[in-house]
Amino acid sequence: MCDLPADCLALVASLTSPGDACRLAATAVALRAAADSDQVWGSFLPADCADILARCSTPGDGRCLEGETNKELFSRLCDCPVLLDGGKLSFSLERHSGAKKYMIALWHGFGGYQYYGLEDSSSHTFTFTPDSTRWRLTRTCCG
Repeated sequence: MCDLPADCLALVASLTSPGDACRLAATAVALRAAADSDQVWGSFLPADCADILARCSTPGDGRCLEGETNKELFSRLCDCPVLLDGGKLSFSLERHSGAKKYMIALWHGFGGYQYYGLEDSSSHTFTFTPDSTRWRLTRTCCG
């Protein structure tokens, strides 16, 4: 397998998961270069990543840092959620799968904002129902 061209190895790695790419990089030096490439880690970032990061509330959070690779951006979005839409929403990535993770901030009485997580799944919808002085998150399956 190490005899394959680096771009072929990178293509194979980009069709796996972030965890698989890390395991692939640990197996051989030739595979490490391919698995750590910007092409591979760019494939693990959401297609709308630039649009999402353009909505950042904190200056600097939404931009790629100078010289930052796609792997470093992926890792940063896994470790440090960014606030979107004036702090009412946070966004991060799940490290093993690259799935989007959103947290919604809802006013919770005098206690400030309470954050609730949402799955990035088209098979579910989420509704908010009032529960005395706070809102409760309920999940409704769409079938």
